[in-house]
Amino acid sequence: MKKRETIFRVLGIVAGVVTLVLLVSFSPKNFMGYRVEDIDVEIENAFENFFIDEEDVLELIMSNEGDSILGDAMGRVSLKEVESRIESHSFVKNAEVYRDLKGHLVVKAIQNKPVARLVSPRGQNAYIGESGELLPVSLKYTARVPVITGRYVDALMEMSNVQDDEYAMKVKALVDFILAEEFWRMQVAQLDIDSEGNINMYTQIGDQTIEFGKATDVEKKFKKLKIFYKQIMPTKGWNTYDRVNLAYKDQIICE
Repeated sequence: MKKRETIFRVLGIVAGVVTLVLLVSFSPKNFMGYRVEDIDVEIENAFENFFIDEEDVLELIMSNEGDSILGDAMGRVSLKEVESRIESHSFVKNAEVYRDLKGHLVVKAIQNKPVARLVSPRGQNAYIGESGELLPVSLKYTARVPVITGRYVDALMEMSNVQDDEYAMKVKALVDFILAEEFWRMQVAQLDIDSEGNINMYTQIGDQTIEFGKATDVEKKFKKLKIFYKQIMPTKGWNTYDRVNLAYKDQIICE
């Protein structure tokens, strides 16, 4: 019995030593002896938007003059600092940076997704992001999203995030509703909003002005609009009416 206990004790000590060696081998301190051989960049949802690419990310990583990172000791590279540099880009929603055992710095970046483009009467342009933040336009890529015009856009332009304003949140909820259903996403091209928040919609097909009223009772109004497209338009023709008013409860007024 004692001999068996001694064997088990020795095996336990050996296993503990091996585990300790492995932990030390893969500890962050051990990266001090390795250098950054390459930087691997992966941009998620790049197939949806092209506002930022691998070249942009590399420029952000090496933004400090003389700081190439390539060739630097792994243990001397601050992953948090690199993440902060990447997330400083308006179109980067989140960034994750880590090291691998090949001597590579691996970067995973998630792009911000625009849901609408703002065009103010004064000629200013911006996007509304999916989280409500205002994003700059880009010379590299133009997103195919509904365009919002009109006097109300001046007020939107002064916000850093439309979620900070009660009515602006309703406008974004209206945009989200349009984008959620393919039929409306393909149909609604522009929302023109006056200074009082009243909305006129302009569509891809047909010359009608859709007088939507305020950004309230959205689902009910779109149900009425679908009746217009499914039941009235096929019998009367696409260009019979110039104006469709949805602002009044339980009514569709066509002129």
